[in-house]
Amino acid sequence: MNVLIKAMLKDCIPPILFRWWKGGSVRIPAAIRPKLSLSGYELPGGRKFYIRDSHADRDVFRQIFLDREYSFDGFQQNAEFSNFYESCENPLIVDVGANIGASAVWFALKYPKSTVIAIEPDLGNFHILRRNVEGYDRIIPINAALASSSGQLFLTNPGVGEWGYRTNVGETPSSCAVPAMTMRNILERSPSSTPFLLKIDIEGAEAEVFARPSEEFKRFPLIAIELHDWMLPGQANSSGFLRWHVAQRRDLVFRGENAFSVECNNGYN
Repeated sequence: MNVLIKAMLKDCIPPILFRWWKGGSVRIPAAIRPKLSLSGYELPGGRKFYIRDSHADRDVFRQIFLDREYSFDGFQQNAEFSNFYESCENPLIVDVGANIGASAVWFALKYPKSTVIAIEPDLGNFHILRRNVEGYDRIIPINAALASSSGQLFLTNPGVGEWGYRTNVGETPSSCAVPAMTMRNILERSPSSTPFLLKIDIEGAEAEVFARPSEEFKRFPLIAIELHDWMLPGQANSSGFLRWHVAQRRDLVFRGENAFSVECNNGYN
């Protein structure tokens, strides 16, 4: 009977709710474990996390809080990475392509003494992000895009949902202008912090960013990036990042959709 009930529920409720109900094999630490309530998603401390009724928002929440795709736990380099975090008085996490704030909030819960700068170019996503980070004093939301030079870029919607907006150098009839910030501009927002973790998920715009990579990237012992060759076939979109990564002689490890570029110096000096 239980098998029959589970089969019926699986067909009737969203996958994320079914997974929550039936349980999973991954143990999620209490400090970052979300709960489901009648009013939505509840995070530790009783904070609400808001999502829109969209496949994109539900998947973002699942990937970050349930699949824990930005967790470095289990990697052999994790001990040194954790020691670096503990040794920093004010570690800095930069979340580029912060979407609705799920990754920024996850980082703030996982690494509570860090300052988190959350960069998101789309205004619709940014409004939800700002709502979700209310009450997190160490999260700084900025409506902008990362670029190799400051000025402006143009945001387009390729039609894959709220998580797929893409920035380009050239304007199109359906695009809108957004402020462009370099990594140096971003680090100037928290000058007393020590770069710790850089997350990049910018839907293919990493090609422009790593065409002229900032010297500031070297300051981050860990960079988590989603590459998008699968989405933009025939363009060698990730080649700039991969050239930069190899030139720095860093480790490259993977979890879920993300590649982690890890500094190889002992102790991350």
